[in-house]
Amino acid sequence: MPRSRQDPSRQERARLRREEIIAVAAEMFARGGYRGTSLADIAARAGISEPGLLHHFGSKAGLLLAVIERRDLDSEMFAMELLGMEPTGRLRALPEFARRNKDRVGLAKLFTVLVAESLEPGAPGHQHFVDRYRAMRAIVADSIRSAQAAGLTRADIDPAAKAAEIIATLDGLQTQWLLDPDMIDIVAGVESYARTLEHDLTCGLP
Repeated sequence: MPRSRQDPSRQERARLRREEIIAVAAEMFARGGYRGTSLADIAARAGISEPGLLHHFGSKAGLLLAVIERRDLDSEMFAMELLGMEPTGRLRALPEFARRNKDRVGLAKLFTVLVAESLEPGAPGHQHFVDRYRAMRAIVADSIRSAQAAGLTRADIDPAAKAAEIIATLDGLQTQWLLDPDMIDIVAGVESYARTLEHDLTCGLP
């Protein structure tokens, strides 16, 4: 008998199961950190045996990288949207990034926790985050260079240094918001910074 369209294939079931495990692991890593969360705990929460979990990901580090890659998809999509905008529009789009994070507080917390746990060179996620920050700095620096070439940004600004500053400020605002959400409005903070940044980048231009 032909397979019903409502009956997913074995490959599709495996993919869906993998996504379920990633979602459970992301929630648990955000709450307890990578080091403080065991594979046994994740497997129990996901309703799968530990060997079954390892069948999908190979190791705890493999599961971590799958979680990080899934989390990064949203950021990469937003970065591509920014690249498609005119240079002046990219600054005004920064608050939208904050709004997305506010609506996805679990993912924002996960990112912050995993970055902190990946500072040491031997950490499973270390190289991923090194590469990610390098790529993000390159994207922002290229945006600044494009604006400079178009005469929309001061020529005396160092694009690489300014890119590092922008990313550091956004990350810092996010960390403070996660720590004290009743006192820090992440969207208002990024909106204020975007205005200050635009003034800094264009000050003195005709």
